[in-house]
Amino acid sequence: MNYWDSSALAKLYLTEPDSLVFRAIADRPTTLRTSPLGQFETILTIRRLEADGRLDSQKAEYLADELLIDLGDGTVELIATDFNIHAEFQHVVQTCLQRPQPISIRTLDALHLAAAMSASEIRIRLQR
Repeated sequence: MNYWDSSALAKLYLTEPDSLVFRAIADRPTTLRTSPLGQFETILTIRRLEADGRLDSQKAEYLADELLIDLGDGTVELIATDFNIHAEFQHVVQTCLQRPQPISIRTLDALHLAAAMSASEIRIRLQR
């Protein structure tokens, strides 16, 4: 799967315990995809680390710029937010919540799933 939510995407720009694993996956010859939500959440993560004093301003600016450069040159593909994502969002919510034992899902997680589904990266299938 090539869809990367913000927690996976951030590992490409920030040093975290499992960043090397994610960078190795990103080095494979496929296009990484994220939604505008993934872009915004990753930049917010970088800026929060800066505000907390865990990244200096110059490094935070560099990392945010690197993400924007990767989006601009196609290293990371931004999935367009369109009607299809809205339809997939409805599908995710209905699939999770209209079950005999509903699956609790947060809005942002449902949006990430909808974006991945609209890019044909995943399909939801729940066993009954």
